[in-house]
Amino acid sequence: MTERFATSSGSRLYVEEAGTGPPLLALPGLGGGAWFFSGFARRLQSAFRVVSIDLPGTGRSRSADDLRELDPARWVSDLGELVARRVGEPVVLIGHSMGTILALHANDVWPEHVRGIVFVGGLPEVRPFIRDRLTGRAEAVAREGLAGWGPRASAGNFARRTLDEQPELVALFERLFELQDPATYVRLCEILLSLSARASLPGVQVPCLAITGAEDQYAPPDLVGEFMRSLTCPWGEVVLPACAHLPFLEDPQAFAAAVESFLETVC
Repeated sequence: MTERFATSSGSRLYVEEAGTGPPLLALPGLGGGAWFFSGFARRLQSAFRVVSIDLPGTGRSRSADDLRELDPARWVSDLGELVARRVGEPVVLIGHSMGTILALHANDVWPEHVRGIVFVGGLPEVRPFIRDRLTGRAEAVAREGLAGWGPRASAGNFARRTLDEQPELVALFERLFELQDPATYVRLCEILLSLSARASLPGVQVPCLAITGAEDQYAPPDLVGEFMRSLTCPWGEVVLPACAHLPFLEDPQAFAAAVESFLETVC
């Protein structure tokens, strides 16, 4: 099921929902959207209600080239309304990459609506190596647009085995990546580079699971381990072999199984 959810800020959120049961809210990262989690939702729909979104100002939640919607504080407020008014009960947040930071900020603002958090390829802030890469990319895209960037993005997001053995998936990702609005993508890069949720970590009082790929360049397993050890309620960490930054696409069965094991203990 898909619909538009109108928020008091004026955003019209594109929402996908599948399944019945305890609710999950999936938050995509840079360049992603609800489609990142469509297959995942179908895998869990017999036992869980999976709600996924395009962030305000992006994808199918984008309205009339209005970059004012690209505001992380507004996103958190809009998502809180979505949970309170539409979902109607506390959720397990699933935050991918930048979505990890948004999930931590959401837990700051509306902790009463958070039952648990799954961090996917995420850290509380961008590490220096990725900061340099994204800064250069944003500058280049601002000058030249996104044409031709798909293969470069896939090389940084997929594991070697995925690139070699799943060329259809890689080609689809590259095509969708280049279809993004360049100005929106540049602004999203700027937002991600400006965000930090380190100050939020002491306030996390719900169970947390981290999932990352063994070859994730953005959130390497050693840094994810440090992140989890800084939390009060770390439930566990799962490192998926032969995956990188998009494990829900690279090994969807293993990813869904890891999340489901966590959900069975917190829902």
